[in-house]
Amino acid sequence: MGSDAVNLILQQKPARVLVTISREGETYASVISREIESTFAHTTKILTKLEDLGLVKFEQDGNDNRVKRVALTSRGDAAAALVEELSDVLEGKKITKKNGTVRRKENKKKAAPKKPAGEFGQKLEMLKAQIELISKEELGGKKSISQEDYVRIGRRLGPYRRELRKIMETGGKGDMKKAGALDGEIETVFVERKKLKS
Repeated sequence: MGSDAVNLILQQKPARVLVTISREGETYASVISREIESTFAHTTKILTKLEDLGLVKFEQDGNDNRVKRVALTSRGDAAAALVEELSDVLEGKKITKKNGTVRRKENKKKAAPKKPAGEFGQKLEMLKAQIELISKEELGGKKSISQEDYVRIGRRLGPYRRELRKIMETGGKGDMKKAGALDGEIETVFVERKKLKS
């Protein structure tokens, strides 16, 4: 990633844009504008720059050519994860001091030790219950949902999806499989959310 890209995403607003899209999944410029507390014009300008850098992409929303959804590219997803990780480090959530140096508590992904099979069993059961509850509360029996509902569902499920991805990276084979299945359930909710959006 070039210096222009680094300089851009290290600014507050672009960084918040990436994190917002990461949490919401596919979303809209108007939603992002509200989340980052910026004008629609400024948000659109940021999104255009991020698109030029290959971090976000625009997709047509149904048959309406005027409305486009915004989503992260694979590169943008990686950048958003790094922004969140950097935020955690700066807030003191993921660092520890030893021998006068600052070291990460967690190893890099490629060196992350696998947990024994079943290590996350209880947590996965809790996540499963929460996902099913949210799905029932937000979508059960509804024929349509509002933009506010759409955003709220993303906010409620976003943290659980991040937890599942962590388990898929560090868990044992059985846990990874269960986490993948639950991640699929969240994706199903997001697809249904998109269909019901009025």
